[in-house]
Amino acid sequence: MNEKKRLIKNTAIIAIGNISTKLISFFLLPLYTTLLSTSDYGTFDYILNIATFCVPFVSVLMDESIFRFLIDCKDKKDIKKVISTAGIVVMTGIILFTAIGIPVMEGLHYSYTYYAILYILLNVVFGMLNALLRGIGRTDQFALFNFFLGAFQIVLNVLFIAVLRLGLTGMLLASIISQLIVSLIIILKIHLWEYISFSCATVQLAKEMVIYSLPLIPNKVSWTIINLSDRIILMNVMGSHAAGLYAVSYKFPNLMDTVYGFFYQSWKESSARVIGDDAQNDFYNSVYRYLKNIMFSLVIGMTAFMPFVFRVLINKNYSEAIYYTPILLMATYFSNISGFYGGIFTAYKDTKIMGTTTVTAAILNLSLNLMMISHFGIYAAAISTLAANFSVYVYRRIKVARYIQLQENSKNSIISAITTILVFTLFYSENTLYSIISCFIAAFYAVVTNYKIFDLMLKQIKVKVRKYIL
Repeated sequence: MNEKKRLIKNTAIIAIGNISTKLISFFLLPLYTTLLSTSDYGTFDYILNIATFCVPFVSVLMDESIFRFLIDCKDKKDIKKVISTAGIVVMTGIILFTAIGIPVMEGLHYSYTYYAILYILLNVVFGMLNALLRGIGRTDQFALFNFFLGAFQIVLNVLFIAVLRLGLTGMLLASIISQLIVSLIIILKIHLWEYISFSCATVQLAKEMVIYSLPLIPNKVSWTIINLSDRIILMNVMGSHAAGLYAVSYKFPNLMDTVYGFFYQSWKESSARVIGDDAQNDFYNSVYRYLKNIMFSLVIGMTAFMPFVFRVLINKNYSEAIYYTPILLMATYFSNISGFYGGIFTAYKDTKIMGTTTVTAAILNLSLNLMMISHFGIYAAAISTLAANFSVYVYRRIKVARYIQLQENSKNSIISAITTILVFTLFYSENTLYSIISCFIAAFYAVVTNYKIFDLMLKQIKVKVRKYIL
């Protein structure tokens, strides 16, 4: 299959399987922000980020290894060998974490010890199952089961929060139960036991897989620190109210990150499969050009329309959160493009650079937070995240040149910079007329920078229509 077609097809499958539940969850924000206090919401976000921090250490990121190594498998014997070896490594991590985690959390009088432990372990298991599905080429099932996960979580959230009024405990239970149900469904559906034979596992393969995944742990953890340090310092310096506002301001960047995530899941596969192909350079550059234009259009568009969307979706108690959203949208853009570079590094199995770049950024983020939050409050958290993500973007952009020469469009960069200044200035003016003007500017920018994509889409639609009519 042509790799561009594979990339588009897989991205579409993943998007279709996930976008409906993601959108419903997003539009349930009024429910969450009405029934949960800013303190409860901040605590929930804090717990999830703590759990996210722990997952890479428990799994040793074997999900990343299993996916990359399965792509290179030639037959079922190789597949069984990879899955069995990864399974042993992960089970070891789960046993060690459970034995150490419970006493430590209990000793620290952590209020939600068993919720956190269960959430972490189920994240590990579900991540491994997802990687297995993608590695064996079942992107359709990957998308379907993630749709089920989102659907279950939405239903349980509404039941536990709106009906049973369980508050924070209800949100945690919804996450745990939904992951447990879907994980069991996947195991039964794919007959997981047929892929496991511990006699096939080898120490040599385990070493190779750990060597691949180990540098990705500081990469993953550092991204978590970049997000988590903001919340920890806000929680301790300004309280859970500030942490709750920051969590809500991140909801819109998270939506943009979700859209990018549909692409990124496919990109990691396509970037690996195309290595050595004669059209490799053209493929990387065309994807890079389209991705930057689309993602930056999202930043500009979401910022311009934010004054109208925010007041509809978010309870007035969280109204202050709107001011930090544009900064975090820009930070997410640089994070997403850094992820594109990361896909190239992992395709070449050069994972060391992934860790070094993000560790440096995490240190920068933490330092700026400590220096500025007491003086500038939540703005400091948003700006430090932007600075950290931008530093990763610049460093990886330089380093990726050892594998591929990515072309930049200087004219487009100038137009983007001018548009950003205009839209951000109009946004912070807090004037309705200026906000309307900003929306027109954003729409015009999106059309101008993405006209080739729109033209291609129109041609495809015309072809489909003609076939249907004839």
